[in-house]
Amino acid sequence: MSEKHNHTQLKDIDNRLATIEGHIKGIRQMIAEQKSCEEILLQLHAINGALKKVSKKILNDHLNNCVKESIENGESETLKNFADILEKYI
Repeated sequence: MSEKHNHTQLKDIDNRLATIEGHIKGIRQMIAEQKSCEEILLQLHAINGALKKVSKKILNDHLNNCVKESIENGESETLKNFADILEKYI
């Protein structure tokens, strides 16, 4: 599972994660400044949406690169593993 594959969206994913990280730091600051719960919850909701988008991008990248490559190499266990991962996101 730890072998490297050719991923196509790593830069985009990294940028999105950096943005999420910035939002989390912002929320910590909001809490330190005792901002309203509504403002904080709105930001948390935005982060949840951003995390879902990153998860979908990684899942898509995994399917189109890792799974495809493994199937082409005759590694039949790959589909079962992908189904297990997909089950967690559905």
